[in-house]
Amino acid sequence: MSFKSPFPRLETYVLRESVLPFFLGFGLVTFLFVIDFLFDYLDLILSKGVPPLVVGELFLLALGWITALSVPCGALVAALMTFGRLAQDNEITAMRALGVNVGRILRAPLLAAVVLAGLLTLFNNYVLPETNHRFANLTLAIHRKKPAAKIQPGIFINSFDNYSFLVKHIDDKTGEMEDITIYDYSESKIPTTILAKRGHMEYIDRGTTLKLDLYDGEIHSIPGQASERKYRRGYFTRETLYLRNPGAVLRKVNRTTRGKREMSIGMMLREVKRLREQKRERLAKLEERAREAGYPSLEALEASVRPEGAHHGFWRALLPFLARNPSAAVDSSQAAKNLLDSMRLDWNKLDSTERNLSSYLVEIHKKFSIPFACVVFILVGGPLGIRTRKGGFANMAVAVAFFIVYYLFLIGGEQLADRRLFSPALAMWLPNLVFGVMGIYLAVSVTGWGPSRGMR
Repeated sequence: MSFKSPFPRLETYVLRESVLPFFLGFGLVTFLFVIDFLFDYLDLILSKGVPPLVVGELFLLALGWITALSVPCGALVAALMTFGRLAQDNEITAMRALGVNVGRILRAPLLAAVVLAGLLTLFNNYVLPETNHRFANLTLAIHRKKPAAKIQPGIFINSFDNYSFLVKHIDDKTGEMEDITIYDYSESKIPTTILAKRGHMEYIDRGTTLKLDLYDGEIHSIPGQASERKYRRGYFTRETLYLRNPGAVLRKVNRTTRGKREMSIGMMLREVKRLREQKRERLAKLEERAREAGYPSLEALEASVRPEGAHHGFWRALLPFLARNPSAAVDSSQAAKNLLDSMRLDWNKLDSTERNLSSYLVEIHKKFSIPFACVVFILVGGPLGIRTRKGGFANMAVAVAFFIVYYLFLIGGEQLADRRLFSPALAMWLPNLVFGVMGIYLAVSVTGWGPSRGMR
């Protein structure tokens, strides 16, 4: 049974021509993000001696957020290259000569972009939080991992359980050592001192244990309690110690708490509900304190308790409070200071709650706005490709430039929302709004869409 396309032959042809450019754009942006990822994490991975399989797992988990950003750019590249190639090969001109409205061939890519946006939204809600959570856990485990202790001459080494030692001379190639001093804290707070003229070292158990073979040495110890004034001195011709480095093995971390980008929409909505209730409680408390101190409104209180300092109006507003509380008037200066500090603390708590609430709303809107960019980019890329009449890799460069501008808009909007200069919804949807208006203008100018003209 063969698959039958739901689109007419012309629309199916345009969709088929868009597949390869989509994957080219997706691959290019993924490559750029991977390079950025390597710059950020390569030094950490190398310095910690992380096994290759763990590096591969970290890379695969990073592909989660990379995919979420690369898919919209793939749609933009597909639109620019496909319609640019059609215009370059005069296929657009032929369609117009046959009476086909160019807007007709935009319908299938737009519908495909809507489906792609829906799938990416599901990915952002169900897959991306899990990959981000596991990525954060694995990154934390790598940060906690200690590399095998580097033995350096003349420097005390404290990386091993209950042992500290100093080596004056060491041959890194053979592991031969001279003039060794070891302090053993395994039995009491007063260390047992081990001195050896020479020795040999090697790591065993995958680098987690250091084996020391010591020769021609002495052991100085204080048995029992220090108050007993006992001292013991022993000699040996050969002694072997096994010093364990517990942090040398990468141990997976399984955190139960999740950051905002490790949550699904449902999880974040529950946090939003909790924060809104917390905000109402703190706001009510501040309003009560403002009335108690004689402030006419909460805005007047805000002007006095801002971190940059209180103005003189605070002291005048404090007089009714002192009149109702004669005991506080004994030391009005201290009472005023205490009340101001208390109100400022309450205001900072309210401010922190509002910031957290805004950041959660930003992440919720982001899960929808980034996928919707697929539709916006088809609307921009199609008409722009027809205008440029270029179907090669030059359009890919234009697409990447557009995507970088969009990405900067997104980051800037997130910063503005965190500072509460923009609402979370406006901050996350503003890039789509700007590019969408541009796309509609280009589509109308190229295809002739409008209230008085239809599409054949």
